[in-house]
Amino acid sequence: MNIDAPQSAPERSGLRVLEIQTKLHRWAGNDPHRRFDDLFNIVADPATLWEAWIRVQG
Repeated sequence: MNIDAPQSAPERSGLRVLEIQTKLHRWAGNDPHRRFDDLFNIVADPATLWEAWIRVQG
């Protein structure tokens, strides 16, 4: 990958998602009893997930 080349929006989004996933994985590893209720609610509820997807697309 050419680090000097500009990144497209999907590439930037993908990197941001990876950063968030890495942070959540680290938090979960540090405290196995930690709950991510809001995140679970977004992922578990298809209507909420769809709304989030629409916002990201916009």
